[in-house]
Formats: sequence, structure tokens, C-alpha cells
Amino acid sequence: LSIRPSLRFNAYANAAWTDATYRSFTDAPCPPELSGGASPQAGQEPDQPGTPGGISPVNCDISGARLPGVSKLALAYGAEGNVPVTLLGQEGAVYLGIDGSYRSRFSSNPTPSAYTWVEGYALTNLRLGFRGEAGFEIFGWVRNLFDTRYFEQLQVPGGNTGLIVGTPGDPRTYGLTLKHVF
Repeated sequence: LSIRPSLRFNAYANAAWTDATYRSFTDAPCPPELSGGASPQAGQEPDQPGTPGGISPVNCDISGARLPGVSKLALAYGAEGNVPVTLLGQEGAVYLGIDGSYRSRFSSNPTPSAYTWVEGYALTNLRLGFRGEAGFEIFGWVRNLFDTRYFEQLQVPGGNTGLIVGTPGDPRTYGLTLKHVF
């Protein structure tokens, strides 16, 4: 949805609902909670997870499981308003804009694991500036305005059992941008 009721204001919002699952994946690597035991020998069956000295499955059937990195719900929004002004002898507009996004929890590992679900999070960005008619622009901006702490992903590196590594999201950042179009 996008609206622009006047030259001084515009806004947008969008949403996506995605139910992405593996149709068939019968030979997938197992999640870390099912790993770490001995490999089964001919005729042996895997033990229940957490069995001390147990036997781990060689592979897992994750057919029907959610795909990694895909949130069921994703939202984005934004709005910007402006007021005409003259700054340093140049005609233009002072503007204030906000935009943000939300995504629901998602698994960041190809095989869903209790340890690799990233909780949902929302991010908000803000900007305030002057946009001149002669191609000059100056604006201050803040990304992750509310300093939301989140992970972009949690993963199980190859060749190990039990190590989960995470990539933290960016903290609040801010800056000033000067721009001129020739």
C-alpha cells in the first residue's frame, strides 16, 4: 500500500505471509541435539536424543520443516513529510522520514534446531534533512533507533557438534550525510 495525498506527505506499508517448507528432504543433516553420539553400525538403531554414550542418527527426515531464513510474517512501513523552506539562499524542503521493518521468528539453520531459531524483531530508522532544488541535500539519520538487540542468524558450523555461532545485528548507528548532484 502506498499513498501520497499531497506533495508534502507520502507513506507506504507492505506485508508478506510466507509458509515455506521443504516438500521432501529425507537425507538431511541432523540438528545438533541429535548429534554427538557414535555412528550406527550395521543393524543398530539410533538412541533417543540425550542418551549418554548413545548412537546418533546418520541423517534426518526434515520433510515439511520450515525453510531456513524465512519468517512467516514480514512487515515494512515508512512515511515522509516535508515543508518548503529557503536555506542559505537555496529553495528546497525540510523533511522528516521514518521507516521500519518487522520479521517474525525464523530458523537460520538448514535443519531446524531448538538452538538456531532467531526470535522476531522490529527495526526503526529516522532521518531529518534539507533537500534543495539545485541538487544539494544534507540530512542526519539514525538506524536502529531503539537499539534493538537481535541476531541476523544463528548457525551450526560444519564439522563440529554442539557449537552454535551467531551474527549479531547492527546496534544503533547515526550519522550526517552531505550530497550534491552535478
